[in-house]
Amino acid sequence: RFFTMIVSTSMHLIWRLRNDRVLGTAKLAAESEIHNLWVSTINSTLKRDKLLTNRTRFGDLAIKKQLVLNTWSGTLLDEDSLPDDWIKSKGVLVGIRPTTRKNGVG
Repeated sequence: RFFTMIVSTSMHLIWRLRNDRVLGTAKLAAESEIHNLWVSTINSTLKRDKLLTNRTRFGDLAIKKQLVLNTWSGTLLDEDSLPDDWIKSKGVLVGIRPTTRKNGVG
């Protein structure tokens, strides 16, 4: 499940960036910008997964907490310090840090 999510999200981002470049609606993005956009997109996917476990809101359509916990296990930032059930914890992020610009480059 995790592999499928990462690949499909990455492919969609590549498609979006290519369309923006080809249509001329955006300049060529720097490597750090692309990396940060990818990290942000993956974190949004994690947040959406967490939200979709809400049985009150989604009823029978809600996904099981254990599925989300198993999917993202081993990929979270500071995972050892998180509670066993981190679904309702705020600020849970994928363990890839955004890049920063170095010496005005990127």
